[in-house]
Amino acid sequence: MYPPQYYLENDKEKIFRVIETYSFATVISRTEDDIIVTHLPLILDRQRGDFGFLVGHMDRNNPHTRWLDNQKVFVIFHGPNAYISPKVYKTSQLPTWNSIAVHIKGIARLTESKEAVRDSLIRMAAFLETGEDPFVLDKDHQKMQRLLGYVVGFEIEILEMIGRFKLSQNKNAGDKQLAKEHLISESKKGHAQLIDFVI
Repeated sequence: MYPPQYYLENDKEKIFRVIETYSFATVISRTEDDIIVTHLPLILDRQRGDFGFLVGHMDRNNPHTRWLDNQKVFVIFHGPNAYISPKVYKTSQLPTWNSIAVHIKGIARLTESKEAVRDSLIRMAAFLETGEDPFVLDKDHQKMQRLLGYVVGFEIEILEMIGRFKLSQNKNAGDKQLAKEHLISESKKGHAQLIDFVI
């Protein structure tokens, strides 16, 4: 089996935590002769289904919308990742890359009701807003009312999910801890230089 079993995570709570912390997802659909990919935020609804539902929206002009009504989709949530130099470990090792990701298979369905799309936008903003004085998206916000004509809402019923957590599980306890600390350190650095370069 690939990847090795010790990299596969089935703990629902750990998987949900990744989805809720790294909400920007990659949605993949198969067309008649190709694949189509969209990157967008998805919010987890834990209350419905065996594994929950993912709720989102996209531009009505996105051709991906044609492949979201009662269609199978594959979704990837990308968590933190980093190169792990052999210098990180106490014992002799080779270079590697550690990462946290969640893979999901599900059935997508379009949301026809504008009210349901509006409510999902409000829930998404409420979930993503942080800080002491979070922005509250009002249901009567004029710009949102206009936006509703240009977006398509959808939900994905999660049928299968797996965590692919490559975190030096095959190393001894000391090296595993050092790799963990390095991944945390690298994740905290952010990407300021790249953002500054590309904008």
